[in-house]
Amino acid sequence: MFNTLIVHTNELILKGGNRSFFERKLNDNLSRVLSGVPSLQLTGSHGGAVVFSAENDLSADDLHKVRAAVSRVFGVAAFMFARRCRSDLGEIQATAAELSMGLRGTFKVSTRRRDKKFPIGSMEISAEVGGSVLDANAELKVDVHDPEHVIEVSVDRRGSYVSIDREAGPGGLPTGTSGRVTCLLSGGIDSPAAAWKLMRRGCEVVMVHFHSYPYVGAESLEKAERLARVLAGWQGKTRLHLVPLADVQREIAAKCDESMRVVLYRRMMLRIAERIAGREGAKALVTGDAVGQVASQTLDNLATVSEAVTMPVFRPLIGDDKEDITRLARRVGSYEISIEPHGDCCSLFMPKKPATHSSVDRALREERNFNVEDGVERALVGTELKEITS
Repeated sequence: MFNTLIVHTNELILKGGNRSFFERKLNDNLSRVLSGVPSLQLTGSHGGAVVFSAENDLSADDLHKVRAAVSRVFGVAAFMFARRCRSDLGEIQATAAELSMGLRGTFKVSTRRRDKKFPIGSMEISAEVGGSVLDANAELKVDVHDPEHVIEVSVDRRGSYVSIDREAGPGGLPTGTSGRVTCLLSGGIDSPAAAWKLMRRGCEVVMVHFHSYPYVGAESLEKAERLARVLAGWQGKTRLHLVPLADVQREIAAKCDESMRVVLYRRMMLRIAERIAGREGAKALVTGDAVGQVASQTLDNLATVSEAVTMPVFRPLIGDDKEDITRLARRVGSYEISIEPHGDCCSLFMPKKPATHSSVDRALREERNFNVEDGVERALVGTELKEITS
């Protein structure tokens, strides 16, 4: 019974002179994800919302596809399926009555009269439409304060739209509006959630996964690809760099203080990721660190690790606890993959008692025991790039 998709934004209206840039990006991203429903075409805007229309009613399968796609487009605050009709009170009433069939519980009608020449006001339209809905559906009752369903009516000179119940989008800013960043993607719960948070702010995220294959199994490689595929479902095509770290780890394990291994590993990871970021045109690095979660994430160690690079290091989960991060990972869709057991690079040559209060001076002293630049270059030479789609 629906032939229109209406997409609402929130932050975009605050962008002033740059608003058109953000709106074009959002429209492009919406058109891309809706390409699988060719009957639904962008037809313009309506009261600041983006409108896609079809000549005929959308099928149940099309509605399912559209819902799944639009609910993952950043910049979408809310969306709703609507039926387009003439701006005639009788036709609006009939449309609302038809759409309400099958609903149960309580409802209210909310009207926006954009056409100020329409013969009656918004409150009167709502009352008339509500009466028609009640006449058609005895299972519904009016509750204007806390209704289970909201029937929205938008009246314009070129036509009117009737919809039932907005659905939430992910919010944020459209992908591609805030530049590119590079995220260190492990196989755990945290880093995919951190990547998603930067995506939600309009960043395009390039992934870098460090592995110790063949010293550990290939599970971490397969897992990284699956996680990247989940994230690609939110931002579109995603670039994944698979970086071998085992040789660097072996050298650090052989030549450096055991307690400093993890800190030194992570300093090398950031250096390598920074080089990849430079090639990708990324402006910052992203990690899934949260203060105090593991030994490498004390304030001292975070500062020591960050010193290894000049590029900004963003840690969007820094103040979250594990329950916060787990809830977010479930929302992203990465949680079930992340909790699968696997051997990763961090488990190779792990110290019995890792340092929790390192310093930059101590790290620099340890790094004199091996060739840092040679380790970076060897890892980069062995790096494999994959283009991941959802």
